[in-house]
Formats: sequence, structure tokens, C-alpha cells
Amino acid sequence: MLIRFWGVRGSIPAPPSSYELRDKIFKALTMALETRLKPWDIPSFINMLPHEVKSFVGGNTPCIEISHGKRILIFDAGSGIRNLGQLFTPSPAKDLLDALENPGVEHRDRHGEADPPRPKLNLDLILTHTHWDHIQGLPFFAPIYNPDTILNIHGHDIQEKKRNLFIQQSDPSLFPLKFEDLPAKIIFHEFPDTGIVLEPFTVDSLALPHPGGSHAFRVKGFGFTVVFATDYEIAGDSADAIAKKEALKDFIANSDVFISDSQYSYTESHSKEGWGHSSALNIVELAVQAGVKSLYLFHHDPNYDDQKLYDILDKASSYARLLFPQSTLGIRLAAEDTVIDLSDDVDDFS
Repeated sequence: MLIRFWGVRGSIPAPPSSYELRDKIFKALTMALETRLKPWDIPSFINMLPHEVKSFVGGNTPCIEISHGKRILIFDAGSGIRNLGQLFTPSPAKDLLDALENPGVEHRDRHGEADPPRPKLNLDLILTHTHWDHIQGLPFFAPIYNPDTILNIHGHDIQEKKRNLFIQQSDPSLFPLKFEDLPAKIIFHEFPDTGIVLEPFTVDSLALPHPGGSHAFRVKGFGFTVVFATDYEIAGDSADAIAKKEALKDFIANSDVFISDSQYSYTESHSKEGWGHSSALNIVELAVQAGVKSLYLFHHDPNYDDQKLYDILDKASSYARLLFPQSTLGIRLAAEDTVIDLSDDVDDFS
């Protein structure tokens, strides 16, 4: 059972700036000078650098993959889904552009040979909601230009979500191919309140407090539980707010991995109350009380650079140690390309 982050930002894509890159290079070189680094030591030195220096958290909007064997569950279709789609096509950039300009036409390389056949895919996309940052990447998801792809799209109020996806590609002056003209077979499924079985996983949902609505999803398989809850706010002391917080606490109870919205710093969350997002400190408290094993902070604010995000992580970790010294909760930043392997010892599902 694998979890992989393809997009972790909220609101709008936020690619790293040249300033951020130069800052990372400066810090790395400063550390290298302090260690009197020899050329042959460079690879191991890079591996030992702090994450905030040697890598980027990532600028793509939400997309998470949970998979085992041939079963691939995709949660949300932010800009991160484009990179996920590249895994399923032998020539992703060329295929995507060719498909947009000439859908359904066989293309040949410069030697006159046909492109290798694209794989038959049966994928499941589960939408938390259809705010733009959670669906904007779907038109650039290469498998939807493959006629051998079956894409099952699941969500609550699925007809509204279907309408919103169609609107995104309804005007040819805004996008060259209409949604209904996509070569793939796309099937929409209303997500039942009782949950669904997508072997080898079961998936349940919970409505979240967010402007326009959103849902959390809980995936169980091989004795593990993973909860993905983005775009929600648990602030307030009204009876309704307390009830929703308790419902979420029950929903995430004893989960192995809790991937949670934590868009704002604690200070900023007060000035943006009612915007539908949470702070890391509030989420840490909730996770500890619910007995969560690992918490991944997610839906990072596009205005925060990596240093700011790691500062938030440090404060959240310090807060947990100070207020809950007996807690074993692990707290991490959700970062693009991070892979969490929960199933080293289970048989492959086919």
C-alpha cells in the first residue's frame, strides 16, 4: 500500500522562485565550506543536507495517489495530476500536445514508426470538492487522451461535480478540447454515504466544514488506515463547531496516516477565520487526541516559501512535545514526490 504526493499546495500553483533556489544554493555552499568538502564527498554531503536545503516542498495543487498493485486511487485533480499522468504514457509531453490538436489520430515518430501502444488503464479519481485548485489539472492528465483508459470519477453530489468539470472545458476559446470529446471512457459515480469497496481498499467519507462543502476520505486496506482531509476549518466554540470537530476526531481515530489541511500559521488563521482552512497547531491537538500515528501537513499556502513551511513544522513539533510529552505522534510536511510505503509485507494485489 503506497501513498504518493503529487501536489501539496492550496489555492493556486506556486512554483519556486529563482530567489528561493539561490538561497538554497547559498546555504548548501556555506555548509560545504564549513566541512572542507572534497569532490568525492559531494553525493553523500547532498544526502545529508536538511530537506529545506536539498529539495523543494513543491508548488503543484492537490493530488494524492493511494495504490496497491493495479488498483490506483487518485484523490483530487489539482495541477499535480499532470505529473502522475506522465507515468502512464511513453511520451507524455508529445502525446498530450498531439492529442489536444488531433484527438484519436495515430502519431508516428521521425523514423515513421508508430508510437508504442499505450496501456489499458482503469483508474479511480475521488474528488473532495470542485474548487478550482482541486480540478484544474484534469485537462492535462495524459490518460484521458488514451481511448483505452477507463476513468471512474467518484464524489458526493456527482452531477454538480460533473457540471463543474464540463464548465472548465466548455469554451474552445479557453481550452481546445471539450470535456465530452475526450477519448477516454469517463464514468461518474455518486459516492454513497455507506462508503465504497474498491478492492483491496474500502473508502468512507465525512462531510467537512468548508465554504461550498468538502469531504474527507478514509481508506482502509491490509490493516492500515489512511485519512485525507483537506479544505476544512475546525475553529469556533459553538455547539455546531464542537460537534463537527468531534465527528472528525472519531473519523481519524487511530489512523496510521492523517493527511490534513494546515494552510495557515496559527496567527494567520485568526485573521482568516471563516475562510475554510486550518492551522497546524489546531490539527496537531486534534491528531493527538484521536491517537493518530503520523500526521502530514498539507494544502500549503502559496505565499509560504519552503523556509516558512519548515518553520511551521518546527513550531508544530515543539507544540506537540510541550503540551503532549507522552505522545508518539510523528509530524511531517507533505512534499511532492514523497512516497509512504505501508505494505512491505503484504502480497501483491492483481
